[in-house]
Amino acid sequence: MKYNILFLSSFLLFSGLSVVNAQTENTTEITFDLRTVEEKYPEVFTNTKPQNPDTAYAIGKKTNGFLQDFVGESGKTQFYLVYAQHLQKLNKTEQSTIYRPKIIQLLQSINRVNQLLDTKVAYYDQMQSLLVAYAEHALFDAQSIDPSKYEKIDVNKQKKLFIKSIEQKVKTKNQLLNLNSSPNFNKNQEIISQEITTIENLITDTFLLKLAQVFHYTYY
Repeated sequence: MKYNILFLSSFLLFSGLSVVNAQTENTTEITFDLRTVEEKYPEVFTNTKPQNPDTAYAIGKKTNGFLQDFVGESGKTQFYLVYAQHLQKLNKTEQSTIYRPKIIQLLQSINRVNQLLDTKVAYYDQMQSLLVAYAEHALFDAQSIDPSKYEKIDVNKQKKLFIKSIEQKVKTKNQLLNLNSSPNFNKNQEIISQEITTIENLITDTFLLKLAQVFHYTYY
């Protein structure tokens, strides 16, 4: 099975959102059967109040046999992908269906911006897979909140501050790492600008703003 995220570009296009998808296709094969690992590690794959992916992975590492199944960094990637499948089974509301493509695209764009400001390619390539689990966990948490509450608060002021902080990070990183001497500098800056526009367009309420802020400041 392939967890293919590229479909989001066409989904968002037909949804009427003005976004640009500069992401690469994630075609990581999931080599684990969901039901099998759910039965083998019930303390990790819980149906009631599931932990966020990082906590679930930490619990798994302390569980007998877990690290023999999910070996190394590739095993970690496998875990996050299969954990995303587990969480998706719990996210069956209409609200989840609406938010899912927005959230995944939002996290992808944040990851892409930061990737183009660094040289640690492996970290960001792996995060491209891991972020699907973060998205599904956010959707699970959102099910307990009335979506109308998000819409009652004007998000524009805080969103502008968040976008400005990302733009400032881009300028700072460019200066510190002397990125303007890179042969791909102009092209990368164009992609970064497109992705920042995507982030800005996708953040339409306080839920999405908070999610973007937590993800960005936690992992980058």
